[in-house]
Amino acid sequence: MNKQEIISILNEFPYSRDEYWIITGSAMVLYGIREQTHDIDMGCTSKLADQLQADGYSYALTESGNRKFEIGDNIEVFENWIRGTIDVVDSFPVISIKGLVEMKHEIGRDKDKKDIALIKEYMSNKIELVDNILEPEDFVRLRVLTGFYNIPVEHARKALQNGLINVSVLLDGELIGMGRLVGDGAMYWYLQEIVVLPEYQGMGIGTMIVNHLVDYAKKNSATGEFTTIGGVSAKGKEGFYKKLGFKVIPNGIMKIIEMGGE
Repeated sequence: MNKQEIISILNEFPYSRDEYWIITGSAMVLYGIREQTHDIDMGCTSKLADQLQADGYSYALTESGNRKFEIGDNIEVFENWIRGTIDVVDSFPVISIKGLVEMKHEIGRDKDKKDIALIKEYMSNKIELVDNILEPEDFVRLRVLTGFYNIPVEHARKALQNGLINVSVLLDGELIGMGRLVGDGAMYWYLQEIVVLPEYQGMGIGTMIVNHLVDYAKKNSATGEFTTIGGVSAKGKEGFYKKLGFKVIPNGIMKIIEMGGE
C-alpha cells in the first residue's frame, strides 16, 4: 500500500492518536523514504492494548511479554514497542527517524539493513551543510545538548570569529549539527565541536561534517605534499574517527593527508 492508502486506513482507525504511533515500513512510507509497504505496523500504549483486548481483538504475546494484535487484514499493533521519540507526519504520530533506525537495527533482517541504507540516503538528500552561518547562541545550545560544558555567549562569539571555518548542518532549515576547524590555516588544522543532536546520531551526519572540514583543509593547505589534521575525541568516540582514517594518539586524534591523495 502507498502513502495515500495508509492515510485512508488510519483515518478510519477509531482510536485516539495519543495512544499509538506508526512504526517500521509504514513509517518509512509516510516519511517518503519508501513508496510502498505490505501493511501498517503500530506501537501502542498499554491503555490502548487494554481497550483492544476489551473490544474483543485476539492477541499473542511477544518475547518481551507484551501483546501483539492483528486488526483486520492491514494493521498489526504492538504494545509498548517504541524507540526514540514520536514525530507528527500528516497529522499522524510516527516514530522518529532515529527511532526507526534503532528499530531496524534491532530487527536485523537483510531487508532491515537495506531499509537503514534507504533512510541514510533519504537523510543525506534532505541535509544541507552551510559554512559560517553559525550563531553564538546556537553554538552554545548545541554544545550543551550534546554533553559539552556551558560557556558564555561572548566567548562563543569570539571562538567562532577566530576559527578558520564552521559548518552548520540543516535539516529542513533546522540546525541539527555543527563542526569547526581551527589552526594556522596552512599547515595544521584541528577539528573542534563535531556534534550532532542525539536524535540524529548514527545516521552518518558526523561523517559528513568531518569529511566536509577535511576537504576544506585539503583545498586550503599551503604545505604542498601533506597536511596534518588533529583534534580531541570525546571519550568513547575514538572508533568513529578511526573509521575515517584518523589515528588515536595519547592526547587526541591525528590524520596526515597527502595532497593529491590520502
